[in-house]
Amino acid sequence: MQWLPLLFAGLAGLMLLIAALCDIRRFEIPDSLSIAILALAVAYGLTQPGFPWLWHGASLLLMFGIGAGLFAIGWMGGGDVKLLVASAAWTTLKGLPMLLAGVMLAGGVLAILLLAGRAVAKRAGAPADSMPGPLREGAPLPYAIAIAGGIFWWAWRTWPL
Repeated sequence: MQWLPLLFAGLAGLMLLIAALCDIRRFEIPDSLSIAILALAVAYGLTQPGFPWLWHGASLLLMFGIGAGLFAIGWMGGGDVKLLVASAAWTTLKGLPMLLAGVMLAGGVLAILLLAGRAVAKRAGAPADSMPGPLREGAPLPYAIAIAGGIFWWAWRTWPL
């Protein structure tokens, strides 16, 4: 059953990719995906002897507090916060800064790419309604892409795969 932890981690990665696609298409992240990522983190922990439940729970709670604050001031949408909180369950307090750094880095790259894409589309004279959602002027940033990118970067840096 040594393949079970990898299956749970792989499924969580798939859920993150699906969340990113949903955010691109509809600017909405289904709650079921965040719940699945959280449930897979618990299932993963159950397969690991000596899993540090307290530290993973603390990471989740801290991210919830940060996310609630970001939502309250309008810097993040509710779906993004839920996805980030569920993703934080995969790390401990020690790993949370690296995870958040990856998310912020991916968010910066995403913002630059979308701004550049919008500028190119505007210069080309493309009608606004013909542009894909994220490239439309004033469209929100589909931040699930950045969250997924940050999580994958964190996993690549910290997991011995």
